[in-house]
Amino acid sequence: MKTRLRFLFPRGLILFVALLAGGCAATKSTVFINPEFSFGGVERVAIVPFENLSSDQGVGDYVTRVFLTDLLATKAFDIVEPGEVSHYLAAKGITKTGEATVAQIKDMGQTLNVQALIFGSIGESTQYRSGTQASHILSLSVRMVSVETGSTVWSTAVNTKAPGFFARMLGVGDRTRSDAVRVTVKKAIDSLVK
Repeated sequence: MKTRLRFLFPRGLILFVALLAGGCAATKSTVFINPEFSFGGVERVAIVPFENLSSDQGVGDYVTRVFLTDLLATKAFDIVEPGEVSHYLAAKGITKTGEATVAQIKDMGQTLNVQALIFGSIGESTQYRSGTQASHILSLSVRMVSVETGSTVWSTAVNTKAPGFFARMLGVGDRTRSDAVRVTVKKAIDSLVK
């Protein structure tokens, strides 16, 4: 019996370290929810194309599409077609969506017939290399704004971390840009739709 236990112990230790390593490559987030806002009154939302503040070209559009698809999958809200949102922004000449005024937010809400708008920005999207391993790091900020008041009712900032020491040692720290986007977007949506 002792021999069997000694044989199983290293496997258990390896499994524990592998799980710990996976946790080291997790995400970190901060969430704000307005306790006085009734999310039950939000049936239809518009997702404004996310701003890309990083040097990774195309990541803004990509994250916006993934966010839209994943939010649709929750069936929590009806979502305005992206083309309608883009058409509105072009017609009004709005290019810096993160700086929309309260008047613009209210007008957009009325025009698109929504109760809330979702804005987002990618602050960092970069590849981290350590030896032969590569992992993508992503930081995403997303907020929902009530079109009635023009105020933020939900906001989250999610960051993927660089793989930890154990993850790199065990060779489990690799993460593509697609993986990083999926993990980050899921964490953001989970803080809004539970």
